[in-house]
Amino acid sequence: MKKLSSISILGMMLTAASLQAQVDIKITGSTAFRSSMFRAITNLYGSNLQNENPGGPTANNAGANRVTYRGTIPGLFGGSVVTVYTDMGGSIQGVHSLVLNDLQTFFVDPTNSAPDATNTFTGVADLGFSDVFQNATVYQSTALRDLLVAVQPFAMTKGLGAASLSISNVSSQQLKTLFANGAVPLSYFTGNTNDDANTVYLPGRSEDSGTRLTIDLDSGFGPSGFENFVYDVTPGGTWFLSTNTPPGFSSGSGVAGALKNVNTTNGAIGYLGMNDALGVGVNGDHIITFNGALPFKGTVSSSASFTNDYTPVIKGTYSYWSYEHLYER
Repeated sequence: MKKLSSISILGMMLTAASLQAQVDIKITGSTAFRSSMFRAITNLYGSNLQNENPGGPTANNAGANRVTYRGTIPGLFGGSVVTVYTDMGGSIQGVHSLVLNDLQTFFVDPTNSAPDATNTFTGVADLGFSDVFQNATVYQSTALRDLLVAVQPFAMTKGLGAASLSISNVSSQQLKTLFANGAVPLSYFTGNTNDDANTVYLPGRSEDSGTRLTIDLDSGFGPSGFENFVYDVTPGGTWFLSTNTPPGFSSGSGVAGALKNVNTTNGAIGYLGMNDALGVGVNGDHIITFNGALPFKGTVSSSASFTNDYTPVIKGTYSYWSYEHLYER
């Protein structure tokens, strides 16, 4: 997941921009993969990264959905100024944005100082990352160029609320019931009748999410259900039915934020890309087994200097993962 090679992403970047004084590259798509994408982009600039919005040239924007970079990449574009604009909203969104030439919203300026930092413009993306094959979506009127760049593991993750702490595993059958109802008694996961009074809620993703489509299919729930009962939680700890239309968070960071709310006594389970899952709790301690298996062996970390062991994904003992695609129209 972390080893997105420079040549993989640049093979398509080169077709999206010509050698000129100013090179602009606009990217959209997967939020689950965005931390690896951001790392690859900053590695391409290296010491030639002039600025980054938000945060500046030394920022860690792994959890951001919209980032703009500017600098030079001499090995590819000589002395041309290269600006990379990103607006990540979901894997299926990445596919339909390219197929339908949807307008995305990007930060205009890589300068991370007010008032310029919040100025935006709309434009059509050149590239889209996605966790799903194009033919798994309904957006097939234009065949996209497809490059597989990585494998993206996902993780079932329990919340920090008190009732979540006793949940250690979730099965496909349990997920189908949770997805269909949005909330179930805690006893459905623990088997303890004393837990009947506590509720476990689902903070889920919007229909643009490849993370969502993958778990819907992997659990056997199916793509047509689309989890119409999705819950959010207020800072005070009250769970309520999502008011989004269609329901669900546009990014994994939204699901992670709901899971991290510790003011509620009830429980929650969400599905996340690994980077967001590692941000709930400490070093993956709230990632639970799915059908009795974890996506990793031993300890895990979100640190770029730490190599996680994804042997269960590689060897086929863990099923909730997908290929990461880089699409170009």
